Amino acid sequence: MEKLRWGFIGAGGIAKRALYPAISKSNVGEIYAVASRDKTKALTISPNGIVYTSYDELLADPKVEAVYISLPNSLHLPLAVKAMRAGKHVLCEKPLGMNAAEVAEAIAVSKETDRIFVEASWNRWHPRSQRIREIIASGELGKITRIRTCFTYDGLDEGNIRLDPALGGGILYDLGPYSTVAPLWAMDFAEVSDLDVKVIWHKAGTDETTRVNFNIGGAVAETVASDNIQVTHWFIVEGTKGELRTGGNDSFNSHNNPSTLEITVDGRARIERFEACDPYQLMSDAFARVVRGGDDWLMPMEQSLKFAQFFDSIFAKMGRP
Repeated sequence: MEKLRWGFIGAGGIAKRALYPAISKSNVGEIYAVASRDKTKALTISPNGIVYTSYDELLADPKVEAVYISLPNSLHLPLAVKAMRAGKHVLCEKPLGMNAAEVAEAIAVSKETDRIFVEASWNRWHPRSQRIREIIASGELGKITRIRTCFTYDGLDEGNIRLDPALGGGILYDLGPYSTVAPLWAMDFAEVSDLDVKVIWHKAGTDETTRVNFNIGGAVAETVASDNIQVTHWFIVEGTKGELRTGGNDSFNSHNNPSTLEITVDGRARIERFEACDPYQLMSDAFARVVRGGDDWLMPMEQSLKFAQFFDSIFAKMGRP
């Protein structure tokens, strides 16, 4: 198939570290152009040397078929809507919007324009993540009784945009799309109740550590996300017949490294091993093939809306400092 021509909107760290190498290795997509206010930075991830210092100029380029948006969180929705109205398919960094109303607006534009619109929650494309959902759905663990998740890292520089409330900063929008929402997709979006939220605020006014507990489909979910705790990962699912847990300290960021699942059922333990892979490439390649008419799995927009609704309910419980 002809390679999908990507335009990057934003040339920051995630674009350079993740999507640039993923698409550079792809047989189904290529980076055609990059738009950034920093031309020097854009040139480092533009193999063709096509650089725009205006997002609108990139969107006006008829050769750009799809865009990848990696701007500060508060800019995701307006650029995604503008891109779809310009005829581009959109892969957008999480979160898609600052609230469920914004996400619903963007989904409506996607349907109106017949453009593919996907949240770049790359961990969902990892074979281990998909296997977790498969094992739970199979009933092998029995009735699920508890799910525990954690994703943290230690510290941010004071000038980091993740600490800026005006740009949609805060840990819930940074790591929450991994650990906080994992019980939702693991339990196939069963009904949530008994939501309890405990938050530690950063002096800048963003949430620094968020512990969110709730009931989902009869299971107790206990989640942690923080930018001020030593790097810690876990993803543990317990059922009446057994449990599974991710091996290693990479539950939500396994990237180009082998990974494992540790499963115990009726007292018998086994380890399932997964070869090193690049989930960013799995995601962007699946996106490209769907644009070309394939039937690869893409995370449905409706799931992104459910995540946004869940975050709205968490923010409502938080209050503000």
